[in-house]
Amino acid sequence: MARRRLKPVENARLWVESGGICSYENCNRELIVTTDGSLTIDGIIAHIIGHAETSPRHEYMEQYNLTQDQLEDLDNLMLMCHAHSKLIDDSHTKHMYPPDRLFKMKKDHQERISKLLGNRDKNSVALIHKRLGGPMYDTELEGGPPYIILDVVEDQSEFVDFTKEGWEKGAAENKELVERFKQTVKAMDAKVGEIFPLSPIPLLVHLGSLLTDTVPYTIYQFNRETGVWVADHPNSSPELTLTSTKDITGKSELAVLISISGKVKHEYVDEVLKKSYDSLCFEIKDPGVTRVVYRDDVKKIQSKVKKEVEQLLQEHDYDKIHLFYAGPAGLAIEIGRGINPNMWPEVYVYDHKKREIPRYQYALSI
Repeated sequence: MARRRLKPVENARLWVESGGICSYENCNRELIVTTDGSLTIDGIIAHIIGHAETSPRHEYMEQYNLTQDQLEDLDNLMLMCHAHSKLIDDSHTKHMYPPDRLFKMKKDHQERISKLLGNRDKNSVALIHKRLGGPMYDTELEGGPPYIILDVVEDQSEFVDFTKEGWEKGAAENKELVERFKQTVKAMDAKVGEIFPLSPIPLLVHLGSLLTDTVPYTIYQFNRETGVWVADHPNSSPELTLTSTKDITGKSELAVLISISGKVKHEYVDEVLKKSYDSLCFEIKDPGVTRVVYRDDVKKIQSKVKKEVEQLLQEHDYDKIHLFYAGPAGLAIEIGRGINPNMWPEVYVYDHKKREIPRYQYALSI
C-alpha cells in the first residue's frame, strides 16, 4: 500500500511539536541549518512503527492497535536528524529501539519543547530580504527565537543594478517573493511572519507595501553594534521624540523627508525635484544609525508619519508624494506598509548615494 503524503498543516504541526530540533533523547541538533549561505532543512521524518512490512518495528502494528493507514498519523512520526533516524532503523541497532522507547522519547521531547515555548501554536515562516552585500549565514536573535520557524522564503542575491531597469526588476522580484511567502504561510498554517531585512531602502519600502495583514509580522532589525537581530527591547526603551515640521503653500506635489539615521536636507530634495513643492519633515534628535532599533520606536514613528501624511492628504489633493528617507531597514518596511493606495497618490521613492549629485535619485514608485 502506498504511503499517504502528509498534508502541509500536518508537516507544520510535526515541526511545531518538535521545536525544529531532533526528537532523539538529549540530541539538541537544530534541523534548519545554513549551508553556503542558504538555509536548508537537515531533518528527516522517522516512523516509530514502520510502514512497509519489512521496515523496522512493523511487526508491532497490531499490538498497538494501528492500521496501515494510521502509520502515517503524527502520533507515529518523529522529527530526527539523519544520524539518529539511521540509528533507530539500522539492522545492528534497531533492537535497542522498541516502540515503547520511541513513543516515550517522542512524548518527553514534546513536553520539553512545550515548556520552553509556553505556547505550541506559535509557529512562523521567515522572510529574509538581504540584497546588500553577500548572503547572511546566521540569524542570531537577541534573547533567542520567540517562535518556531517552520520554513524560510528568501532573496539574498546582491542588488547591483541601480538603473531604471534594475529597479523595475527588483520590484518584480519583490512581488514574486511576497507571493511565495504568502503561499508558504498558508501551506504551513503559520501564525506569525518574521521578516529580516537588509537591502536598499526603495526595495524595502516597496516590499512593505506588498505585505498584507494575513498574519501578524515581527520585523527585525540588525543591530550593527551587537551583531544580532532585534525586535523588542529587552528592558525598557528610552524615550524617543519625533518632531515634525511642514511648509504648505498649495503646491501640487508633497515631499516627505524622514531623518532617523541621518539628516535629509531640503537642498538634497531640491537637487532632484528642481521645482517647488510642499514639504513635511520628520526628525529625531541627534539622528544616527543606532538611534532607532526596537519595535516600539519603529511603530511610534510609522504611526506619526502615516497620521500626518494622511491629514495633509485630506486637506490637499496632491498629485504625487516624494519620499526621501534616511532610516533603518525595519522602519522602511513599516513605512511601506502604511501606504494606503485608496488614500495616497503615487509615491515616488528615492535611493541615497552619498558620493553622487544628486544625492537622492529616483528609484521606483508605489
